Amino acid sequence: MDWQQLKENVYYQDGSLRDIYVHHVTRKDWQLWADYVNTHYKTSVLIYETQAKTDTIDIGIAFAYWNRSHDNCSTASVYLDEIQVNIHFFRENEIENDLTPTEVKSVEDHNKVLAYMKEMSNVLNKEVVLTPENEPETVLISVNRDKTFINL
Repeated sequence: MDWQQLKENVYYQDGSLRDIYVHHVTRKDWQLWADYVNTHYKTSVLIYETQAKTDTIDIGIAFAYWNRSHDNCSTASVYLDEIQVNIHFFRENEIENDLTPTEVKSVEDHNKVLAYMKEMSNVLNKEVVLTPENEPETVLISVNRDKTFINL
């Protein structure tokens, strides 16, 4: 894999983020995802309204938010070593992550992002895509279990 091509076409630095999406998910998928990342990665959660911080993702907080049991918006982070992937609980039917392309500095870092996407795809048995920020239809990388497509 050529780092220069990846940097120019996937991890270009224009001030925007890259989004990682899994579409058409259920609460069961969210639970599978949370269980997996809590077991395999360093994680953290910040609940904005209370400023409470934890190091384990309690997906029940998101479920309660979607049920309108509380208004505590939260963001979780999964750490791929030095790459911070932020998870937003905006929609119940879509897992949305984002990362800062400046944190992806080499082919090795790219491989960490790709491994995370492959793991998500395998755990959820769904396609996982990396896109420019807020452009879910513009696929830069697609992973569907054992098939990977990189749009260079």
